[in-house]
Amino acid sequence: MRKTTTPQRLFASAGALGLLALTACGNGDADGEDQDFGALDVPLSWLHTAEFGGLYMAADNGHFEEAGFDSVNLTPGGPSATPSAIQVATGQGTVGMSNPLSIGSTIAEEGDDAPLKIVGSVFQQNAYTIITKSDNAATSPEELEGLSIGVPPANEPVFYAFLEANGLTEDDVEVVSIQGDAQPFLADEIDAYLGYATNELISMELDGEEVESLMFDENGLPFAGGSIVVTEEAIEEDRELIKAFLEASIRGWHDALEDHEAVAETTVEDHAADQNLDFEHQQVTSEEQAELITDEWTQEHGLFTMSDELVDDTLAAIDAVGYDVPDDLFDLTLLEEVYEENPDLVEHP
Repeated sequence: MRKTTTPQRLFASAGALGLLALTACGNGDADGEDQDFGALDVPLSWLHTAEFGGLYMAADNGHFEEAGFDSVNLTPGGPSATPSAIQVATGQGTVGMSNPLSIGSTIAEEGDDAPLKIVGSVFQQNAYTIITKSDNAATSPEELEGLSIGVPPANEPVFYAFLEANGLTEDDVEVVSIQGDAQPFLADEIDAYLGYATNELISMELDGEEVESLMFDENGLPFAGGSIVVTEEAIEEDRELIKAFLEASIRGWHDALEDHEAVAETTVEDHAADQNLDFEHQQVTSEEQAELITDEWTQEHGLFTMSDELVDDTLAAIDAVGYDVPDDLFDLTLLEEVYEENPDLVEHP
């Protein structure tokens, strides 16, 4: 089995927020050119994988430097790390990579202590999927009835929201608590497995498993992923810095979408060199996730942008999972300015 990362990544407790000190953010000159933003720490939502390939390319190909950063430190997350949304809320990073459900969890638990905003989304579609064997496939939500499904505890809220969106309840299925290990599914001890289309599904397919994928996004629970999160204060005081990060990141994702082999190489050999990741798996991840990052909307409006429908779907998903967040959680005006100032960025591979 090729080494993958585990899916227990979204719902780490936000309770640590009050224990962390709020530090000041740096700011740039909004009117100046060739700005110097110094060093930037960017907490990631998970361990280093090709999921962050565009950021790696932005660093490797000099886009961050050209945007005015002396350095950009991409700090990996993981099961033992403080969630990136909390790090941003407490000033440990001006910009962070998170996801709307984790951000919703942080806001719901901490309220006014977590004045967070999402300023863009890398993924137009989320990668959640329920994987079944082809000889006992569930190709629609209704076919999940009566099946035993392995679900990591951290992902139970979004799983139950998926069931509800499809008119099912937890009584219609057998939920088996697992710790991010697909082995019970591969050994036929359970019928299905909740994982990611860009991770476990790829690993299984590369290992020759005949499996089917039931994507949340295509079956009642669409929402964006790869949220770029900042604070309200940062938008006011560090607007140009955030815009510079967005521009450089978009350019990096252009490079990543054009060269999946390079993404795999920099992931395996540099950014995740200590994780012993499989090169082929990372390259396929880069290729497969491109379909979740780009669509007709981004072709017309540019990467990271979101339609009103996608914003509404994402807010609805956060609510369905059980988190109460402000209706104005999204502030896409910075992206609008980036594209107005750099119209060449709209076109992408």
